[in-house]
Amino acid sequence: MAISLAESVQIGLIDVSTRKVRTAVTIFGIVLGVMSIMVVLAIVNGMNEVTLDWMQQRGGLDKIEIRPNWNYDFSRGGEATLSMREVDYLRSQLEDVEAFNPQVQAWGSIVQYRDQDFETSAFGVYPDLQKVEDWELGKGRFINLEDIHNHNNVIVLGSTVAERLFANRNPLGQYVTLNKQQLMVIGVLQSKYWKNQGDGAFSGNVLEYMNRQVFIPLSTMIAKVNPNLKVETVEIKAMPGKDVAKIKRKAEDIVLNFKRGRQLFRVSSAQEEMQTMKKSMVIFSVVFFLIAVISLLVGGIVITNIMLASVKERTREIGVRIAVGARGKDILIQFLVQTILITTLGGVLGILAGLAILDVVAGFLDITLKAAPNMIWVALLVSLSTGLIFGIGPAYKASKLDPVKALMED
Repeated sequence: MAISLAESVQIGLIDVSTRKVRTAVTIFGIVLGVMSIMVVLAIVNGMNEVTLDWMQQRGGLDKIEIRPNWNYDFSRGGEATLSMREVDYLRSQLEDVEAFNPQVQAWGSIVQYRDQDFETSAFGVYPDLQKVEDWELGKGRFINLEDIHNHNNVIVLGSTVAERLFANRNPLGQYVTLNKQQLMVIGVLQSKYWKNQGDGAFSGNVLEYMNRQVFIPLSTMIAKVNPNLKVETVEIKAMPGKDVAKIKRKAEDIVLNFKRGRQLFRVSSAQEEMQTMKKSMVIFSVVFFLIAVISLLVGGIVITNIMLASVKERTREIGVRIAVGARGKDILIQFLVQTILITTLGGVLGILAGLAILDVVAGFLDITLKAAPNMIWVALLVSLSTGLIFGIGPAYKASKLDPVKALMED
């Protein structure tokens, strides 16, 4: 007499309900493992979202930067600077570029307004800085090409600088002093904000350093404010949908040719940085995933032992079923269904528990956790797989019992 799937499910449910302690012990191990998997996947999803948001705050994934290569041994000769002729040639050779911003930086500059002063980093830039950094204006305007061509004495303030110097007054049209140069304030940039993950030394707004910067035309900076400065940094933004890697390689080749093969500069892209971060997250994920797998392994071993005990206890029952016509396949399915029922229940409870503690874990670690539908499917699939892998042995043993010997069991 064959056993239908519905009957196998019914028998499995009866066995689960009559052996409550045994079932609870089995389910507990599955719940812990699945819950751990849910938390790990939420952490990974959260880190991916945070990383992408960080890249967007710093100009997006189409951004390319040329900066001095501090890993180079400068004692071998060479200077990591570019002349304006080299900068112009580089721009002329790059296609599919939306924004191009060479810049110089004067560290530890003092901006003064009346009796107020503020220590800042002053940058000489091109108008494209706004596009490269994806930085909106709070008020006024940004530097334009006319300012560059005419060496205009104008300045754009970061939000913190404007607040410290002017408080609640309107800074537009006012004059500030930078390195003995009188500069008219033409704009104030919107405040940049991005909260770091965790409670470490760099918690809070990690983009505050940008709010403490000021910007003047590159030509004005070199001609009037600090003639000793040279271009060390070039920021490039590719057009949307264009091959960032191709533009990066071409820029790298041109700069390398400028310096006769010496790697004085490092050319990097936001896309590459994103991939590097993802690789780091994969290592992190594997470590924590292994911890979750170990928990499931313990639960699986418990399942195997309990199912073997169940087979032994029900040996006579199995013998009777085989004697009245049940096939080995029917017995196999019956015990597998019972195991899958237990692990599925453990999986569902683990998913619910995992979702329930996400906010607690996020608050405790002060990180972003993000739930996603794929987490539920992965967790459920893992719990089902655990039931199949660790239940197949006892189920197979039950299906191969000799009915005569089974009926003789006490």
